[in-house]
Amino acid sequence: MRSMTGFGAGAADGAGARITVEIRGVNQRHLDVRIAAPREYAAWEGDLRDRVRARAERGRIDVTVVRQAVAGRRRYHVAVRQELAVAYVEAARALGRRLRLPGEVALVDVLRLPDLFEVAERPPDLRRELPVVHRALAAALAAFTRERDREGRHLQRDMRGRVATLRGLVRRIRTRVPVIQEASRQRLQNRVSRLVAGIEMDAARVVQEIGTLVERGDVTEELVRLDSHLGALGAAVKEAGPAGKRIEFLLQEVLRELNTTGAKTADAGINGWVLAGKAEVEKLREQVQNVE
Repeated sequence: MRSMTGFGAGAADGAGARITVEIRGVNQRHLDVRIAAPREYAAWEGDLRDRVRARAERGRIDVTVVRQAVAGRRRYHVAVRQELAVAYVEAARALGRRLRLPGEVALVDVLRLPDLFEVAERPPDLRRELPVVHRALAAALAAFTRERDREGRHLQRDMRGRVATLRGLVRRIRTRVPVIQEASRQRLQNRVSRLVAGIEMDAARVVQEIGTLVERGDVTEELVRLDSHLGALGAAVKEAGPAGKRIEFLLQEVLRELNTTGAKTADAGINGWVLAGKAEVEKLREQVQNVE
């Protein structure tokens, strides 16, 4: 069993950048993977989403990719504005001749002039960074899976205990049913005897009608179905793979049978166990919201 909630992070270093990936998962009925990555990686989002989908069945999963360029490995292109440099030098020489000043314009003088150079960072070769992104994502997914497995084990222990409690309640109900059926039969016989005192009636017919009335409150079928559903529920809770949707369905069926059992029996003891069972089912339904 695996939880839908979890966090994982991973990082990998490339030739020109360090890639960091963070993954956060929360419970949701269906799978929804959202990618937040640098604009340069937009073409890879489908690939990243597929890799995450291969590791998850349900939940909302947010994947954040951050690219941090390595300062010592950044590449630049320097362009010289030659026309501006020529204009600077010609203007300087003209000024020297007009003021009759000696000297020539040297390169060191030109290099001090403003706006003479245009510096631009060369874009990285992103094709080389895709394997780096894959490594960072794989590390984040591994950590994310470990966290979900840890939480899943905790949920599994709790849910197995609650299924065992439900089985115990059903056993109590089954033990009580024959007792209340016999008590109901005796009450009906006594009531009928008082009502028909002094009236000639077919005794066999009376016994048959009493038996029919008692059978209307029989919950044997409901208990058989409860045993079947709880057996399947116990097996689903022990499954290693995704089982959340199946558990949700089985809990719905268990709740239906408990409601019918409570409605058909007018016994305080059974109704108390039914209410306790419904409380356990409700707690299980809350827990399964976090199960993949």
